[in-house]
Amino acid sequence: MDAEGLALLLPPVTLAALVDSWLREDCPGLNYAALVSGAGPSQAVLWAKSPGVLAGQPFFDAIFTQLNCQVSWFLPEGSKLVPVARVAEVRGPAHSLLLGERVALNMLARCSGIASAATAAVEAARGAGWTGHVAGTRKTTPGFRLVEKYGLLVGGAASHRYDLGGLVMVKDNHVVAAGGVEKAVRAARQAADFALKVEVECSSLQEAVQAAEAGADLVLLDNFKPKELHPTAAALKAQFPSVAVEASGGITLDNLPQFCGPHIDVISMGMLTQAAPALDFSLKLFAKEAAPVPKIHWS
Repeated sequence: MDAEGLALLLPPVTLAALVDSWLREDCPGLNYAALVSGAGPSQAVLWAKSPGVLAGQPFFDAIFTQLNCQVSWFLPEGSKLVPVARVAEVRGPAHSLLLGERVALNMLARCSGIASAATAAVEAARGAGWTGHVAGTRKTTPGFRLVEKYGLLVGGAASHRYDLGGLVMVKDNHVVAAGGVEKAVRAARQAADFALKVEVECSSLQEAVQAAEAGADLVLLDNFKPKELHPTAAALKAQFPSVAVEASGGITLDNLPQFCGPHIDVISMGMLTQAAPALDFSLKLFAKEAAPVPKIHWS
């Protein structure tokens, strides 16, 4: 999927409301620093100071559009960043540029970090010769899910279900509450009707078979070690070839290739949104004559 076209997925009204909430959070009252900067026309350069994948342009644009500023990009969405890279230029009233600066940088750093981790995961899977889906999870930051799911897509990973309404997932607690796997799956199947798929979290081959027999579309083999995962998935597929198998739990960029196998359809990784390091960006105002390159401070 073309990274630049992913902006079409973002509803404009939702995007504007999200950006408005971020700006209100950062400046809910008086902005005293605006009296220091003034409202004169200014320009600033966005610099990337760490390597990774650029992601978050639609959100960055929306932030500065709300503040009556204009953004010009020098690199497209999904670009591989080699520091120090001149990424974009922002023009507008000085106080508006500075009002949006930290909000925009926070968002871009997190979104690009997630896209970078997702890219690394997909590349590791493809390097292992596996052609299934690398996916995120619902382990996202409250209030920031749209950005994080978008970052996954820019990185080439699947976003998985966006919310509880995207898929009927029967977890271990649902099974306990319902009184068993079969009862839980039957109830989920009835709730899903024809419009949604049903996925069931299983901790053994026995549970996986019960879930498949009851009508599950997908089986999540959670927290399996690779040596247990692959024979379990093979045995399940031998009986139910149309049931998709997802592996999850404890999967990192380092051990990901161990979970790739011919009977695994999806590998979901919570760390893509929970543990992806943020990239380092800076936004520097400059005089019309020159845009100085920022220094990188290596730790």
